[in-house]
Amino acid sequence: MKSTAMSLSSHLADKHSPLRQFLSDELPDVPALRAAYRHARPTASVTLPRQTDGTRPAWHTIGAAIDHRIRLSLQATVLRNRSVGYGIQLAGKHSSTLYNTGTALLDELQRQATAQQLDDRTRPVHRTQQTEDHLARLCYAAALFEEVYRSGRIWPSTPLAHNPDSLTLQKLLKAVPDTAAIDLVLLTTRADTGLAEIRRRTQPADIVLAPTFTGSTDVDGADADWIAKDLLIDVKATKDPDALPASTIYQLAGYLLLDYNDNYRLNEAGWYHARTGTLVSWPLNTFFTLLNARRPISQLRGLTRSLLASSGAPSESTETS
Repeated sequence: MKSTAMSLSSHLADKHSPLRQFLSDELPDVPALRAAYRHARPTASVTLPRQTDGTRPAWHTIGAAIDHRIRLSLQATVLRNRSVGYGIQLAGKHSSTLYNTGTALLDELQRQATAQQLDDRTRPVHRTQQTEDHLARLCYAAALFEEVYRSGRIWPSTPLAHNPDSLTLQKLLKAVPDTAAIDLVLLTTRADTGLAEIRRRTQPADIVLAPTFTGSTDVDGADADWIAKDLLIDVKATKDPDALPASTIYQLAGYLLLDYNDNYRLNEAGWYHARTGTLVSWPLNTFFTLLNARRPISQLRGLTRSLLASSGAPSESTETS
């Protein structure tokens, strides 16, 4: 559940926070990494949702939803002790019906993941249209509960806030915008090619979903998207595939540095862009070299640990080690 620590995203959103300033000082060449990303990203058309009613797509919710759908294609396990499950618990404090609906949602998502064998590498990611529409709505609904956890509130504009005491799973899935479900199905088809190499060289047992790190407790339990063997990937579904703000770059760097003791033995990191179905990653040494890091990653991890432990500047004893 929520801790009293400041979240990683909050640290990075505040350019004056000690962690953001530390990353800016130690990894200053954001333009170089951004340029390398744009150069490495294969040219591909962008899949965007079609809005016929003049409303703005819920970009953040759709982005979280496709991440959940992608995870199931790598390992058909629905985690209950991560953001969605925590969001269900928080929503349950407002209404027991919301808790029951959220629990039924996770049960159905796991049932589908198992029955459809979504992580079977001999089959494509995308299944039948009917199955994918159902999965899209389930993943979108899961993303709504995740937002409760991330924000600590139930947003009035979401179905969770509309008559919560009478909300059923069926009503919740029906309330998912059709345009969002269609968009998510299209993004899933992109994963057939975009994740083909990852699925070819891994088995479900090689995947760690929503990994947390030794330092996650220092930043409100930060969890990444997934690890495939020694590769850490952050999933993005932005409408502009070339958009790579400093906060996004530092988020990925932050995950790597929060692995204080190198528990995951990561050797590579990057992003999967769901709208273009493209994956770009680098060996860790290249990633940090592009950012013009002047210290080895082990030392940067020690400095990060010291900074977050003291909520101030890194200690001199760690800095000179």
